[in-house]
Amino acid sequence: MLICCYAASPQMHPLEINMRYFLRTRTLVIALGVLALAVPAVYALKQRSATPAKPVAAVAEQTIELAASDVAQVELKDIARTIPLTGTLQPRDWTSVKTQVAGEVREVLVREGEAVRKGQTLARVDTADLKAKLDDRVGSLQGAKAQLTLAEKTRAKNLELLKQKFISQTAYDSMQSNYAVSESTVKSLEAQVAIARKALADAEIKATMDGVISERFVQAGEKMPVDGKLFTLMNLTQMEMEAAVPANDIPNVQVGQAVAFSVDGYGARIFSGEVNRINPATQAGSQSISVFIVMPNADLALKGGMFAKGSLQIARLDKTATIPLSSLRDDNGLTFVYQINGGKVAKTPVKLGVRDETRGVVQVIEGLIPGATVVRTNLGALREGSAVKIGSASS
Repeated sequence: MLICCYAASPQMHPLEINMRYFLRTRTLVIALGVLALAVPAVYALKQRSATPAKPVAAVAEQTIELAASDVAQVELKDIARTIPLTGTLQPRDWTSVKTQVAGEVREVLVREGEAVRKGQTLARVDTADLKAKLDDRVGSLQGAKAQLTLAEKTRAKNLELLKQKFISQTAYDSMQSNYAVSESTVKSLEAQVAIARKALADAEIKATMDGVISERFVQAGEKMPVDGKLFTLMNLTQMEMEAAVPANDIPNVQVGQAVAFSVDGYGARIFSGEVNRINPATQAGSQSISVFIVMPNADLALKGGMFAKGSLQIARLDKTATIPLSSLRDDNGLTFVYQINGGKVAKTPVKLGVRDETRGVVQVIEGLIPGATVVRTNLGALREGSAVKIGSASS
């Protein structure tokens, strides 16, 4: 218990003494109240500090389940190094059929898609004017031949007269000149008749080769000039593809090399061809060189304008370790795969060799052994050290 004593000075006024006493008493009461509240709080804090903390439960590591199709094994396979080739197919032989004479087209005998044979009539131009010109030339030729016959008889008689010296050499030379003119006229008219006959024959437009009509540009009744385009004729028995090959691969490309390729629309069917020729210079603005592939098309399955994808084999390896191309990953220039080893993911650098783009595999020179398991698909959740579980093939 605290006892508060207060001695008043005899000089202090009684009211002042009472006020000071009141203020000191109130301060003492407040201090005792704060002390009463603080003691239990300090005790409780000490008790809490003395209680041991409960341990935090360890978080269980999550296991990633992979489907059997997500992984692949390192396998020994026969592979080939190939150069991918793409391009558009075109008939190796095609031509534009044009008019040789001007005139009105009287008949058009074929349409697009029809097969024709060499020499078959495709269209006819009106021949009335051409026949008239031919008849005129033939008449002129017959008259010139009659003149030539007369000139030849006259020359023969004058030659006898010259020998008997009944005419002068000058008179004979004049007659000889007339004969030469008549002879030249006949030859000229014979040429004109031949031209007129050819023009009449050219009025019947014929196919210049076996093939299929791919385009038709004329209808009956149209007037066409000389060299007017009537049809496009394609021979589909041999097709050609122009493909760009990087210049640094050209030393491995030779005429006669086999090419296998597929064509959009024919599914898994594989067509074959061979390198027919190689352009001697790079394409403008690139480091590629055009290679021309020729392929047989006996069943006419391939058409002009179809898109083809193929590969040119330039090397072959037997029974070498391979992995799918889809399993490769890149980290700042480092090529690696995610290998599954002991149920854990391991980031394994690999050294690669020949790529077989057609079969989608690549040779592994270092980093993996046959039978090792790698992740073949791109799974973003994977990281080195992750626990994985491989499901069954049916899952």
